Amino acid sequence: MMRDSERILEGSAQQSVTLNKIYTQLFIINDDSDPLNREHEIWQIETTNDINTSAQTVINYNEILKPPVDEKRTMKIALTKGIAGIGKTVTVQKFVHDWASGEANQDLELVFLLPFRELNLHEGENQSLFDLLCVFYPELPKEPRHISDWIFDRKVLFILDGLDEYKNDLNFQANILSDVTKKTTLDVLLVNLLGGKLLPSAHLWITSRPVAAGQLPSKIFKQGYVTQIRGFTDEQKEEYFTRKFEDPDLTQKVIRHLKSHKSLWILCHIPLFCWISSVVLKNIIKSQNKDRDMPSNQTEMYIHYLLNQTTLSHNKYQGKEMPHEDALIEHKELIKKLAELAYWKLKERNTVFSKEDLRKYYITPDDALRYPGIITCVSECKVGYKRTKLYSFVHLSVQEFFAALFVFHEFLSEKQDSLGLIKAKKGQNSNLSDFLKGVIDVAVQSKNEHLDLFNCFLFGISCDSSRQTLEGFLPPLQGSSSEDHKKVTKYIKSLRRKNLSPERCFSLVRCLVELKDMSFLQMQNLERSRTKKPLTLFQCTFLAFRFVTSDTDHEEFVLRKYNMTLEGFQRFSPAIKCFRKAQLEGSGFTEKHCDVLVSFLTSPKSHLTHLDLSHNSLGLSALKQISRALCDPNCQIQMLNLSHNELHSQDMELIKDVLSGSNVNLKILDLSDNHVEDRGAKILSAGLRRTKCHLEVLKLSGCQIKQGVSKLLSSLKANPSLRELDLQYNDLGNMEQKVRLLKAKLPSLRYCSFCLVLVHVEDAVALTFDPQTANEHLYLSENNTVAVCKREKQQLPANDERFDKCNQVLCCQPLSGRCFFTVDVIGTGVHMGVACKEIKRKGASDAVRLGRNKMSWSLCCSKNVCVAHNKKTESLTKPLKTESTRKLGVFVDQKDRSVFFYRLSPEPELLYMFDADFPEDQKLYAAFSFQELDSSVCLRQALL
Repeated sequence: MMRDSERILEGSAQQSVTLNKIYTQLFIINDDSDPLNREHEIWQIETTNDINTSAQTVINYNEILKPPVDEKRTMKIALTKGIAGIGKTVTVQKFVHDWASGEANQDLELVFLLPFRELNLHEGENQSLFDLLCVFYPELPKEPRHISDWIFDRKVLFILDGLDEYKNDLNFQANILSDVTKKTTLDVLLVNLLGGKLLPSAHLWITSRPVAAGQLPSKIFKQGYVTQIRGFTDEQKEEYFTRKFEDPDLTQKVIRHLKSHKSLWILCHIPLFCWISSVVLKNIIKSQNKDRDMPSNQTEMYIHYLLNQTTLSHNKYQGKEMPHEDALIEHKELIKKLAELAYWKLKERNTVFSKEDLRKYYITPDDALRYPGIITCVSECKVGYKRTKLYSFVHLSVQEFFAALFVFHEFLSEKQDSLGLIKAKKGQNSNLSDFLKGVIDVAVQSKNEHLDLFNCFLFGISCDSSRQTLEGFLPPLQGSSSEDHKKVTKYIKSLRRKNLSPERCFSLVRCLVELKDMSFLQMQNLERSRTKKPLTLFQCTFLAFRFVTSDTDHEEFVLRKYNMTLEGFQRFSPAIKCFRKAQLEGSGFTEKHCDVLVSFLTSPKSHLTHLDLSHNSLGLSALKQISRALCDPNCQIQMLNLSHNELHSQDMELIKDVLSGSNVNLKILDLSDNHVEDRGAKILSAGLRRTKCHLEVLKLSGCQIKQGVSKLLSSLKANPSLRELDLQYNDLGNMEQKVRLLKAKLPSLRYCSFCLVLVHVEDAVALTFDPQTANEHLYLSENNTVAVCKREKQQLPANDERFDKCNQVLCCQPLSGRCFFTVDVIGTGVHMGVACKEIKRKGASDAVRLGRNKMSWSLCCSKNVCVAHNKKTESLTKPLKTESTRKLGVFVDQKDRSVFFYRLSPEPELLYMFDADFPEDQKLYAAFSFQELDSSVCLRQALL
């Protein structure tokens, strides 16, 4: 085993290198999800996270058989999942090498490596486990009684590598077998070994692609441990190309191109795809051939890879250089033979083949190995003491590409009926649309992902651009394929009414990506306003894929905009992490749907910071899961709305733990209209007092709180970060007296109608009027802190900043972050508020007037008080007193996008609050408008 495991083939070279020299520790993590998770691999790739920032512990490959630190159970079986090409087999090889060399796992006395790709060669034979082991390990004792001594009295590990490569399904209802010397079929041996009937004391390690692992029954994992191998993170992708190329300019060009095509950048998660991309893109960029288009999807990348490898082979063996297109024509026949081999072996679910298999397709081993980047000699199968060489395509995806190339070639040659896969309708010749519809039918009916990528390649090769690149190899197709593709898209639309599984939906999505036709995924067609019927599961899946693969950032997802059922939302949920805000109020979420919530809350790639779950019925179980998720280091939630969720006082224990969690980012929490009561208020106050609590806003409106307010108010002193406490619609009794007592101890407190807003001293700003903006009727004095409106017009120099028709003025200092300023207003007809710097200055249209456009928010200080924004005016029920001087305050929270207007005398009172949609790229300024003569405004320089 030392000899077999110490060397490995690297890249496309046929020279092996020492494993220890090139092996890099892969990220292996504990996969505590369902071990038989059937999540589609496109999500497995896209949701690959940055392990360095993840809460999950990275596992060393030599620790794969050991349980987590906090578990004491004995491990009998381990399953390691990972997508094709991610490094499962290399990890197994390194594990075996370290054991055989005495470096690790020396408690194991025997290790038997049984790769499924080699086990396939023994399908149909009747033999015992003893016979099978002797075939793979001829050095074992030949007498059954001797091998029994070897196995039964020792700690033995069987490694079954590549379950997804096994060409038959495992039937766990097969006859029970416990005798290692009894002959039977291979599948019966395997299910009894996996099920613990055969050699129950043995340890097992299985590797598999995620979907293939689904055929393993859950019961065998009672003493099991499931791990998952992850590929490159985004940072590691860039690191790979940086190491690959010595030229920094070339590196940046390659990375820039891959990032510009999200589907390609996602696929770079797979190390081998990174290698293929590096080969292709380096060649194109270095050639400086402007006529060669850069690949934009997976099919085009593999087509260019074929051209590259064909040219390399020709230049090496023919001794002369030749253009890609000419080399492809020169090698056409051999490539077609390899493609035919790829297809029939794929259909048989075989990934390895012998010399005899090659000869059936008139290929010699020397011919095959002329393309080292396509075909490789993977191993030598042991039969007795003899070794038979086995060959394989360098990666399963390469075999699938060649298989698709063969099928499309046969279709164009009108020979597809002989394939037994896709047939023309009776009585007519098949055109391209019929052909691709047949591909779709196969994809929809498939129970696994066996032919998914093969189908994608068929769609990709059918594109005009692909066929043009392969001109000379493929027979011509009469006319353009655009009309046929439109028919196919229409056919796929018709499938949306079918209840397709997520796997089948994704298979079709990926086909359309290769087809470069995403027109029917226009999101406006899926909004509630345009459709009365709920979105089908098919449409929800497509919508999710569109968001996930989009290159643009998304601000907010509003569930009510889409007529989505809860099951539909579960299909859509992987896309939630692409948004900064998610409004899921009134969606009917219960504890049954909590797994979906937790998955996007804890995703390391999630952009989600605001989550509205109001008007649901989450319950205690769901709240527990959400609370744990909020404490996860990956969770970025800053605003959480849990109002109207039927939460009770005892549930506040979970909220208290969240408030004091060390990894919690929560700043705003809304618990309004829940049954918090005095007991819950007391529990919450304990959480607010803790030093780790960084909550800034807590809303407890309508929570049936009475005496518990005292505890909450006392916690304000101990918590410097809490700035707002909403206690509206609670029976608080003598509230004003309690607030006055608190205010004496906490001068920065401002309150209004039982809504407490803490304005800290550092939030106060000193402002001055900007004379460059002041209208000619406004007279400034007292170092530009007083403005008076007069009839007389001043002679002021004209400039672009000045309001020429409206009696308005801005302040000099921009408002950023949290700002509080106070003013004295004398007279009536004064409008005060905030405005963006880009507000219009010339004329008297609504685009100029304060509160009459999108650029400003205002309070009118007349006898009839009103607020205005964007031509919408709202009258207030709280009139301003008519005393000569009115003291008013304005609080702007740019981060929370809010504007508060206060009356400050005789006691602070909130007049109105705007939820303001501030433009992110524009500065805000205090703004004033004067509607009556002799009215004035004085900017106060103190907080009080």
